[in-house]
Amino acid sequence: MIITNPHLKKLISLSGVNFLFRIFGLGTSFFIVFLISRIFGVSNYGNYSLVFTISQATAMLFALGIPNALILIIGNKNLNLKEAKSLLFNGIKIALLFSIIPLLLFYFNAVFLSKLYNNKELVPFFKIVAFAIPFFILHELFLYYFIAIKNFKLYNLFMFVLPNLFLGLFLILFYFLNKTDFYTYFAFAISIFLIVLIELVLVYEAKLPKISSLISTKTLINTASPMLFSGLLLYLLNWTDIIMLGLMTDEKQVGIYNIAYKIGTVGFLVIVSVSTIITPKMAELYSKGNIVKLKETIQSATKLITILSTPLVLGLIFFNKFILSFFGAEVNAGSNTLIIISLGVLFSAMAGNVDQILNMTNNQKILRNITVFSFLVNVILNYALIPVYGINGAAIASFVSNVLINLLCVYYIKKKLGFYTLF
Repeated sequence: MIITNPHLKKLISLSGVNFLFRIFGLGTSFFIVFLISRIFGVSNYGNYSLVFTISQATAMLFALGIPNALILIIGNKNLNLKEAKSLLFNGIKIALLFSIIPLLLFYFNAVFLSKLYNNKELVPFFKIVAFAIPFFILHELFLYYFIAIKNFKLYNLFMFVLPNLFLGLFLILFYFLNKTDFYTYFAFAISIFLIVLIELVLVYEAKLPKISSLISTKTLINTASPMLFSGLLLYLLNWTDIIMLGLMTDEKQVGIYNIAYKIGTVGFLVIVSVSTIITPKMAELYSKGNIVKLKETIQSATKLITILSTPLVLGLIFFNKFILSFFGAEVNAGSNTLIIISLGVLFSAMAGNVDQILNMTNNQKILRNITVFSFLVNVILNYALIPVYGINGAAIASFVSNVLINLLCVYYIKKKLGFYTLF
């Protein structure tokens, strides 16, 4: 594929840098998986991954769709840095106010939630979640703010470098202090807390500029609300399997599945690396009515994603057992799971960054409807397949719902914008 568009060349260059950061993040992420599963035990990793999934979904819910709204509004309105900061501050006030709800729910219902999963070891996990949720939400807002203002260096630093470095250090510290069980998740919570403090200092530079917000709170909420449900449900589409496996199997199976899932989704490296760079540009091009340039940028980016993702995914499929063996002999039970998940990722790569294309072109309500439907299909399939096929049933449910949501998004992009994402 010959690239003559100078903007696209820059896009590919930036995506390459982003990809390198993600490679580093991937490496340290698997180091974390190795630490917890091999040192603290696969069952402990199962508890950690289950609570991590629930807390991330909760953070996305109570971020109220504001993260994606920041990218859309800042891109569409071409806000300067002071105006963007003011919008961010407005979003933070709203999100932190609502974060009181999950804080109280998790703290006072920790015992009930652990009984729901028939696992009393989860009680301290859920209590940590209660106090950590506000910081998870703040972290999410800061990351998307960095994308919106196109400061990809800070985004990559706080997304892929510092979290895993801090987490790894605290895990090693707790291991030598002979602290196990919920301390694995406590290490993660402390890491995010420290990162949010650093983000606050860098974003506000000790003092927020005084400027009247050009965007009202009502406008921000109206823009964000459709993105709230689509973003949350997209996350749950990927992680409902973990939550339902936790309800229907034991923590060991959850741990094996989550390891296979993390390896299988390595193919998302390329997808998300390009997506991070292209998302604010899509909002900008659409706001200017430049559909021809938008089409050219999206299709070239999708081809690039497909070309780079295919060998990566095929490698995971053909060497699945060898790769899983690094995490212990019992994890080899997830070999078929890894293959199924990898195939789903390959399909996503070929479809392109379809969810953000709809979000950034004022079609977020369509995406919301698609994700609601696909999420329901995913839950039904998990409920039907997990009792019969275990972790492979969860993987099949993930694959089918993944194909469904991508096909529907491609169809509506063609219908609303007049072009396919790949061809």
